[in-house]
Amino acid sequence: MWYLALILMFINIVFYYSSKRDSKYKEGNLFLVTIPEYTIESIEVQKIIISYNRQLNILLSISFIISIISILLFNLFSTLITVFIFFVLIFINTVIMQIPFKKAREKLLKIKKQNSWLILNDIKYKIDLKASSPYIEQSTFKLKHFYCVIIIDIYIFLLMIKYKADVIIYPFIILQMIILLTSLIFIKKLRIQTFCENNKANIMINLNRKQVFYDCLFCLTLSDALFNLVIQLYLLGKFKFIYIIFVTILSFITTILTLYKIKDYHNKKTELLSHYNECSYSLSSDDCWKIGLMGPAYYNPYDPRTLVSMPGGMQLTFNTAKKSYRYFIIGFISVILCFLIWIFGYPYYLDITNNIVDLSLQNNKIIVTSKFYNLDIDTAKIERLEITNNLGDGKRINGTDTGIYTKGKYRFEKYGDCKVYLASLHKCYIIIYTEDNIYIINDDDIEDTKSFYQQLKTKQ
Repeated sequence: MWYLALILMFINIVFYYSSKRDSKYKEGNLFLVTIPEYTIESIEVQKIIISYNRQLNILLSISFIISIISILLFNLFSTLITVFIFFVLIFINTVIMQIPFKKAREKLLKIKKQNSWLILNDIKYKIDLKASSPYIEQSTFKLKHFYCVIIIDIYIFLLMIKYKADVIIYPFIILQMIILLTSLIFIKKLRIQTFCENNKANIMINLNRKQVFYDCLFCLTLSDALFNLVIQLYLLGKFKFIYIIFVTILSFITTILTLYKIKDYHNKKTELLSHYNECSYSLSSDDCWKIGLMGPAYYNPYDPRTLVSMPGGMQLTFNTAKKSYRYFIIGFISVILCFLIWIFGYPYYLDITNNIVDLSLQNNKIIVTSKFYNLDIDTAKIERLEITNNLGDGKRINGTDTGIYTKGKYRFEKYGDCKVYLASLHKCYIIIYTEDNIYIINDDDIEDTKSFYQQLKTKQ
C-alpha cells in the first residue's frame, strides 16, 4: 500500500500550498476578510501572517511524519482497514489545516473591528446580460479534445475485462469516466461572471476563463488516464517499473502546467481590466464566510450564484444557502455509499449466503470459483496437503484483502511465500504444496473446507 502513502503525501503538499495562498492579500481580501490595502504592512496584520505560516510549516512536518509511519503500518492491515485509515488521515489533515486559517481570520476580524477599518465598496451583484450570450456558452466547448482521454479509459476497462482484473478496480475506472463527463458538463454550464462595467472586457475574460478550465481538466485527466494505463500494463507484466516513474513525473509536470495556466489567466484578466481602465467588482462579504471542519464555507441567501469564486483565485465553492448545494451533498454521499456497498457490501452478502467461493474437483484439477478470483491446480503436481485454522504471522506482498475475501501473494513465517485465495471470515484453511508454489485456499463454509480436504486426501 506504499502508493496510498505517496498519495497522502501529495495531498498534504497540495493542502499546504493551497493554504499558503490564503496568507496573500488579493482583491481586497486576506483570510476571507475585506480590509484596506494600506493595512497590510501594519505590524498587527504582519504578525498574524507570520504566525499563520509558522503553524502551517509545523503541520506540514507532522503530516509528513504521519505519512512515513503509515507506509510502515499499511501492510500490517487488511485492505478494508487500510482504506479506512487512509480516508481518516485525509479527513484529519483537512480539519487540522483549517485551524490556523480559522484562528488567523478571527484575529483579523477582531483587529478590523477595533480599528474601524472602512471598506468603501458595498455589496453589489451586477450582471452583464450581453456577456451572457450563447456565443460564450458554445465557443470554447470542444468534446473531441477529450476523445483521447475517453479512449484510454475505455481501453483500460477492456483490458481489465480481458485479463479478469480484480473486481474492486472496476468502480475506480467507471468513477473516473463519470467525473470526466460531469466536469465537462459543469464547465459548459459554468455561470457567466460580470467583472466590470465594460461588456467587451467581460466577454473576453469569460472566454479565457472557460478555456483555462477546459485546458486544466484536459491536462489532469490525460495524465491520470495515462497513469492508470501504465499501472494496469505493469500489473499485467507488459511494462517495466520505469514507465510508472515516467508517468509519475508527467503527472507532476501537468500539475505545474495547470498552476501556470491558472496564474496566466489572472495575469491576463488584470491586463484586460487595466487596458479598459476598469476595476473588478468586489464583494464586502465578511459575514458570508465561515470556516468549518472542511474549510471555508459561503452562505448568502441573497447571492444569486450557486458557485462562488474564492477571493483571489479560481477555486470555486458552493453557496451553501442554495438548494442545489443540498442536492449535490445528497448525490455525493449517495455515490460514496454505492461505492462502499459495491466494494464491501456485495462481497459480504455473497459470504453470508455461501456464494462467495466454491471448491470443486473436476478432471483431476482443484477448481476454486469466486466472483472475485478463480484458480485451478493440477492434482498431479500436489506434493503435500495440510489443514489448519491458524496461519500465523504473515504480510501481504500484493493483492487484495477487504476483510471479507483475500487474494494475492503473502509471506508467512510458517510457510514462506504463498498464493492465497480465501473467504477471510471462515478460519479453516487448506495448504497445498505443489512443485511450483504453495497455495492456501478455503470454502465459505468451514465444514465444506474440511470435507474437501478429506476428498483431496483420498486422491493422493
